[in-house]
Amino acid sequence: MPPRLMHVDLDAFFVEVCRQRNPELRGVDLLVVGGRRESRSVVQSASYGARKFGIRAGMPISRAVALCPAATFFAGEFAWYRDASRQVRTILDRFSPMVVMSGLDEGYLDFAGTERLHPVSLLPVAQSIRDAVRQEAGLDVSIGIGPNRMVAKLASDAAKPRGVLEVRTGWEEGFLAGLPLRAMPGIGPATAKRLAALGLVDVWQVQRMTEAELARLIGAEARPLKLRAHGWGGTVLRGERPARSVSRETTFGSDVRDPDDLETMLLLFVTRVSAQLRDEQLMARTITLKLRHDDFTTVTRSTTLREATDVDRDIFEAVHPLFVTAFQAVRQRNRGVRLIGVSATNLTRASAPDLFEAPEREKLRLLSRAVDQVREKYGDDAVGPAGILGVRVQR
Repeated sequence: MPPRLMHVDLDAFFVEVCRQRNPELRGVDLLVVGGRRESRSVVQSASYGARKFGIRAGMPISRAVALCPAATFFAGEFAWYRDASRQVRTILDRFSPMVVMSGLDEGYLDFAGTERLHPVSLLPVAQSIRDAVRQEAGLDVSIGIGPNRMVAKLASDAAKPRGVLEVRTGWEEGFLAGLPLRAMPGIGPATAKRLAALGLVDVWQVQRMTEAELARLIGAEARPLKLRAHGWGGTVLRGERPARSVSRETTFGSDVRDPDDLETMLLLFVTRVSAQLRDEQLMARTITLKLRHDDFTTVTRSTTLREATDVDRDIFEAVHPLFVTAFQAVRQRNRGVRLIGVSATNLTRASAPDLFEAPEREKLRLLSRAVDQVREKYGDDAVGPAGILGVRVQR
């Protein structure tokens, strides 16, 4: 049997999770998630009603406000999205021996070896997955089925919202012929505009051209585009890799010049990064500070620890000297701070505590676990260092 892959994409994931957590948002048709109206962050997701105004993920909040002033703007919590994604992942695991999440809101399922269970079509399985996610997680999904990852992903895009679409082996060219080139992977707005200037707007146009004709128009990009237009794509799913970094950052609504305010935000981010490391059973050796001045000058400073850690105090003691030095430059230039962030990299899997660990460090670990348990039950803001009580992250 040829490969059969499924792409499951959660519809307006960030919007719907925020609606679940905040019932007052359920009746809001024009909803934009990512930050408050006055924030300088970017859009994470927009409701389908807001998308009609041209609002898209990655767009600055200020631009979204200009496009749709009547929209409601909301900042969600990472923990909400993480928990919802894990719940969906648990459901998907029941249907396929291989599930690889490619983000919080999408994943691929490999049905190799299930030919006896599903000899003709995967549509019944897809419909069962859609129903299960709706019933158990309260979220809607769109599902695409195809002989490779690219076709499955494009099929789920075409099925949105809440649809299911199967493209079987041999149907790829016909399916792709009806798509605009801008829908293809690797073709962003700038590339689509350049191709359109050359008269190439739809996939069928590329399908009809020879590779030599296409090369005369666009050069070295001709071969990969030609292959994609005819339905070529990867068929192998690889197991999920551990995270490469854990980070938190924020763009302030107004520039900050008070170092005490910045240190408070820094401490808040350290607690969030440390908690995520422990939650994912990771430890970090390299800690990085990111500081952006109000003229968009961006400074990053890093330090590498002798031993990997997931303890709040270790990470704060590593990043604080970096902040002191970086803020001196801010003062010398007489600037404000637009953005501050902390990231942990050089990650390793957490190991069992050292039997000969110092009593003080053992107490710190036990305290961290207790704090994590309280936050798990009552929310991220339930407990933390005294220096960050009452602080809310600006998004």
